[in-house]
Amino acid sequence: MSNDTTGATRSRVDEALRAGKPADAAAYLAELVAASPDDRNTRLALAITLGDAGQAAAALKIMRALADRLAHDGYLLPAMVVIRQGIERAPSDASLLATLGRIHVRGVRAKAGNLSTPPALKSKTRDANTLRADDLLKLEPAQRFEKIVQVGLTFSPAGEAAIPLPMPLFSELDEEAFVETVKRLHYKRVAKGSKLLVEGEKGNTLLVVASGHVRVEKGGHQLAKLGPGMVIGEMALLTGAPRSATVIADEEVEIFELARSDVEQLAKAKPRVAEELVEYCRKRIIGNLLRTSPLFAKFDDEARYSLIDRFKRVGYQPGAKLITQGQEGQGLFVIATGDVQVNVQKDGGAMVTVANLGPGQVVGEISLLHSQPANATVVAHSLVGALFLPRADFQDVLKKHPDVHQYLQGLSADRLKATQAAHDEHEVLDADDLIVL
Repeated sequence: MSNDTTGATRSRVDEALRAGKPADAAAYLAELVAASPDDRNTRLALAITLGDAGQAAAALKIMRALADRLAHDGYLLPAMVVIRQGIERAPSDASLLATLGRIHVRGVRAKAGNLSTPPALKSKTRDANTLRADDLLKLEPAQRFEKIVQVGLTFSPAGEAAIPLPMPLFSELDEEAFVETVKRLHYKRVAKGSKLLVEGEKGNTLLVVASGHVRVEKGGHQLAKLGPGMVIGEMALLTGAPRSATVIADEEVEIFELARSDVEQLAKAKPRVAEELVEYCRKRIIGNLLRTSPLFAKFDDEARYSLIDRFKRVGYQPGAKLITQGQEGQGLFVIATGDVQVNVQKDGGAMVTVANLGPGQVVGEISLLHSQPANATVVAHSLVGALFLPRADFQDVLKKHPDVHQYLQGLSADRLKATQAAHDEHEVLDADDLIVL
């Protein structure tokens, strides 16, 4: 089928749908699927249109077959897109949920490296004759729908099963948590150039890229390019903090979106499932912290996780004090999410902000290393998540991890001078200039 013919047929699909004739639109879509059997979006549109035409069972059958084929070819996230469309129309359909379970098992086994070869897919042989929508429309409705369904279930010959592309979030959940989470996902297809997240705006959703690529920008500079399977914005599920970067569609992309409100509803119905989902997000944030914080940079992965097990997770509302000037330090803090202000009270009583610190930065070490009261007050400027090492555990960590001791000693010596300079000159420093207390 030429591009001109394809375009004309798609126009007829749109005309039929606008006229409220999904049965006619299904005939035109069947012609397109017969001509391009590997076009999953058109095949999915055919299934959806059949459902709108009153052929619900046939629509679900095509969706299940399409999802199985995509999973066989290694495209687990697009397979999830298909099943999610089906669940919207039949939330309790056992066959759809069973297909979703198979997708999850395949993803988990692929991640673990013990993926078995699934049985060969049964694929109907394509009719050599060209299918025309006009010919279908001449048939009686029952016969017409029968032929359309045959087209929907006919695929190109399947090759060997492919190793699936990764799906980081979903492979970490057990099957019940996976299914319950997918039920609450919102699917979107986004045009090239669209902004999915905007730096500085309040966040309340997590995004998973199902297909296509997005780029991450901060302050107008590109930081990364992310593809299928990548999880974006998970901090929003925990803190609702403003977005730390802008994410833009580099091409047409498909995404899944999960809102905090969905997780809250899930927590009421399935508390354990919600806890598992939130725990995944916490691990992601901590994993990012381990890779980016100077405190942990010198350690290998095993040592990092051993060290981080000694820390407790704490959270603070905006305005809450982590450390109070003049009081004995209670422990060491590593900022995981949000940002804090470091304020020094001068002799005249005026409070001066000497630093703004964000994720990866350390506060509290000077008071602990030098056995002196804290020389500044640290206040949460936004919702803050942090790792806290209690004073009682601090010395033990220094003994077992000399690199930590060396790092913090160098930090405290250099930055006590910087803190004094800021105190004297009323100068506000950024996180690269100062880590205090």
